[in-house]
Amino acid sequence: MKLTKLLTSILASAAISAFAADAIATPKKIGPVSYYGALHTSGNKIIGAKNNQQVMLRGVSLFWSDATGLSYYNPTVISWAVDNLKIDVFRYAMGIEYYDSDGGTKNKLDDQVSYKVSPEGQMSTIDRMVKAAIENDVYIVIDWHSHRAHLETSIAKTFFETVSKKYKDVPNVIYEIYNEPVSGSGGDWGAIKNYANSVVPAIRANTQNLIIVGTPNWSQHPEQGARDPINSPNIAYVLHFYAATHSRGSYGGNVSSALSAGYPVFISEWGTTNADGDGEPNSNATNDWTQFMDQNMIPNCNWSLRQQTSDVDQKSEKSAIFAGNRSLITAAALESATYTSSGNIIKSYLTKNARSWADSIVKGKSGSCSFKAVTVKQTESKISGTLKSGCTYTSSNENVATVSGSDIIVKDYGYTILTGNDGSQSAVTITQVAGQTISNLENLYCTFARTCKTDTKTGRALDYDGDGSNDYVLTMEDKTNEGSKFTLTALNPNVISVSKSKCTNSNCSNSMKNQQVWMLHFKAYGKGKVVATAPAITGFRAMQDTFEIEYRKADPRIDNSFKSQKVALGSVSLTGLPTATLVDNAPITYTFNGQPTSIYMVQQGEGFGAGTLPAIIAVTAKAPETTNYAELNRTITIIIGDSASAVNMEEYLKFIDPTYAIKPIQKVTNNLKASMVGSTLHFTTRNTGLVKLDIYDALGASVKQESDIYSAGSHSIDLKDLPNGSYTLIVRQGSNKASIRWTNK
Repeated sequence: MKLTKLLTSILASAAISAFAADAIATPKKIGPVSYYGALHTSGNKIIGAKNNQQVMLRGVSLFWSDATGLSYYNPTVISWAVDNLKIDVFRYAMGIEYYDSDGGTKNKLDDQVSYKVSPEGQMSTIDRMVKAAIENDVYIVIDWHSHRAHLETSIAKTFFETVSKKYKDVPNVIYEIYNEPVSGSGGDWGAIKNYANSVVPAIRANTQNLIIVGTPNWSQHPEQGARDPINSPNIAYVLHFYAATHSRGSYGGNVSSALSAGYPVFISEWGTTNADGDGEPNSNATNDWTQFMDQNMIPNCNWSLRQQTSDVDQKSEKSAIFAGNRSLITAAALESATYTSSGNIIKSYLTKNARSWADSIVKGKSGSCSFKAVTVKQTESKISGTLKSGCTYTSSNENVATVSGSDIIVKDYGYTILTGNDGSQSAVTITQVAGQTISNLENLYCTFARTCKTDTKTGRALDYDGDGSNDYVLTMEDKTNEGSKFTLTALNPNVISVSKSKCTNSNCSNSMKNQQVWMLHFKAYGKGKVVATAPAITGFRAMQDTFEIEYRKADPRIDNSFKSQKVALGSVSLTGLPTATLVDNAPITYTFNGQPTSIYMVQQGEGFGAGTLPAIIAVTAKAPETTNYAELNRTITIIIGDSASAVNMEEYLKFIDPTYAIKPIQKVTNNLKASMVGSTLHFTTRNTGLVKLDIYDALGASVKQESDIYSAGSHSIDLKDLPNGSYTLIVRQGSNKASIRWTNK
C-alpha cells in the first residue's frame, strides 16, 4: 500500500522542520516584538511585557490556508510585506474541515489542506510561518479558522496544547482559538465560553501569551465576552467587520462597551468591502473604522493578502490586496504587482502608520556617540560617514556588522546594536537583497530511466538535441528570470556539460522546437556541478550560485509479483520470486530473514511454497549492478497465516531491527516496530489505524510527510527516491512512536 501525499508541491517544497521555531530562528530585522515582547493585557489594554506600553499593531490576514491561499504562506511573502506594507502582525487562517460561513457541513476543504484530515501539513506550515515571524520580528496570530469550533473541541484542545508547548518561549505568537462563531452551528456565547474553558487551560499550561476569542454572530459582539468573561489572564475579545456592510456607527458601540467593561478588543479580520469579501470597497466607511481603531489603539489585521481571482477555482474577492489571477510568491512578482482598489486603501493605511522600530528600541540610550538608525542592503560592503569621531564601538552581532576604523563593515543581513564607549546605543540593519533564478536550474538528479527530480518538480531526461545522449532542458532565455544576462559553467564537463543546443526531439515544446535552448548534457554517471553567474540588477543581488547535478543509473526493475503479501498456510504461489530483473536480466538471489533458506517457505522456480506454521518473513531480493542499472537490494514481507501468532516473530524482529537483541524484553510487546533494510522501511503494527511517517534530513528540515491507514501486521515502504544523505525517520501510530537514524548511500 502506497502512502498518500499530504500536501501540494508548494507545501512539500517549502516544508520546514517540525522542531520548535525558536530553536532554529533569530530576528533578522528590528520590529515590534523586540520592542514590546510577548503581549499581555492590563485592564482594557493590550500591553507589551517588555515595557508595559500599550500596543498598537496593524497588519494583514492571510487567506484560508487552502489551495488558493497556501502559496502566500511562505517566508518571501512575509518578508516582502514587512518591508513594503510595513505590517506589524499577520494572521495564519488555518482551515479545519468546512468552509461554510453558516457553520454547516456542505462545503468541505480539500483533504490535503484540511487540518482535521492532514494535520501534519498544517503543522509544518505553521513552523515555517512562525520562523518567518521570528526572522521578521513581527507577531503571528495562529487562528483556528472555523465557524464551528465549539463542535471541534477535542482536536482544537490537542492542537493548541501542542503549538503552545512548542512555542511556549516565542513572544511572537498570539493564539486565536475561534474565528467566527455563528448561530447556525449553535455558537452562542455560552457554547463559546464552554469551548474556551477547555482550550484556554491547555494553552495556559505552557504559556501566558495573548489569547483572543471569537464572539457571536461572526465575531461582532465582543461586549458579550466582556459581560461574561473567561476566567483567565491575558484574554482579548474579537470583533470582525467589513466596512461596506458593517458601519462603525452600528458596530463600534460593541467595541466601546467591551472597553468600558474593562476588557481589550482585537480586530483580527476586517475588510473594506461587503461581508462576503466582494463588492466595491467603501472608502468613507473604511476611513471611519480606521480612525476608530487608531484612536482606541485596537490591533487589527486586514482581510486578505492574496490576488483578487483565485488561480485554483477562478473565484473573485475584491477584498484581496492584489489584482490579477496569478499567485504572487516571489519578490519580483510582488514588486510589480497591481493593487486592487481595496489594496490601495490598505497599503496607504499601513504605510502611513509605519514606525521606526530601530529608533524605538534604542530610545533613551542616546549620547555623544549615538547616531540615527541606519539601514543598508547586504550588497553594500561598508557604511561610511555614520560613526562619530573619537568614539569606539562594540557590535552586538559581529556576524552582521563590525567596526573598522571609521567604517561599519557589512558581513551579512540582519541587525546589530552598536554600543559606543559612552554607553549610548545605535541600531544598524542590513536588509536582505533578493537573489536571481534561472528557469529549471536547481539541484537536480536524473536517471537512465529518464526521470529527473529537483526540490520542487519532476521532469525528463531525453535526447533533446539528437546527439545520442540524454539532456535536461533549462531555458531559451540568456537572462535570469529577473532580467540579468547569465553565464553557465560546468565544473565536471566529462560527467555533465552545459550549452545551448538545437532542440530537435519531438518532446520539445512548440516554442522550443528547432530553437537554441540551454540544456544540461549527461556524459557519464556521476555527480557534477554547474556554476551560474549574473551581475546584480536593480532590486536583486548578483548571482553566484553552484548547483549540484547528478546522473544516476536507473533503479533496477523487478516483476510486480514481488510484493508484500499475506498467504494461507500451506499455499503454493507460481509467482512472487522472479529469477531475473526486468530489462537488464540480472540474476536475482533471495534471503529469508537474512538466511539463504527458510523452514517456513521454500522457493520453487519463480514462485514459492508456504509452510504449515504461521510465520513472518522478510524476503530480500538482490541482483548485481549492470551497465545502466543500479544494484538491486529490496525487501518485502510475506506473512504466512496470522502474523500475531507467528512462531518466528523473534527471528523476524532481530533481522529487521539489529538493535533488537540488546533492547529490554518489554519493548518486544510495543504496538509499533520499525527498521530500515537497505532503502526499505519496515514497520509492524498490532492495530489497524492511521500510520504517519515524518522524515527529516541532517539539518532537521522536513523532507517527507505521509500517512495512510494500515491493517495490523507488517508493511514496507520503499524510500529509494530520497537523495543520498543522513535522515531521521519517525513512524507514529496513535501514541506509539518509532524513531530510526538512516543513511541513504
